[in-house]
Amino acid sequence: MDYLKQSIQYDVIFSVEFNNILKPFKKKKLVIFQRLEKQIFKIAKNPFIGKPLRNTLRNYRRVHVSSFVLIYEIFQDEIRLIDFDHHDKIYRKYK
Repeated sequence: MDYLKQSIQYDVIFSVEFNNILKPFKKKKLVIFQRLEKQIFKIAKNPFIGKPLRNTLRNYRRVHVSSFVLIYEIFQDEIRLIDFDHHDKIYRKYK
């Protein structure tokens, strides 16, 4: 059954809010932005690589990009990108 999960290509959904989060990274932190792009491609191929989160973030998953965290959710055949921020800040937002 795992081979079926890996063969499906998921659609990645960028919300307006998520695009606003990315703007400073495109301009000032290009290396982080490029690493984030690579992780998004990996997630599109296999969204189950991210660690499932708990508590208030129960239905979401996360992957690390250097010292930053990308939070996303899997919904049917879509990957919805939720948030991207420094590890020290991101979990405080959702307490």
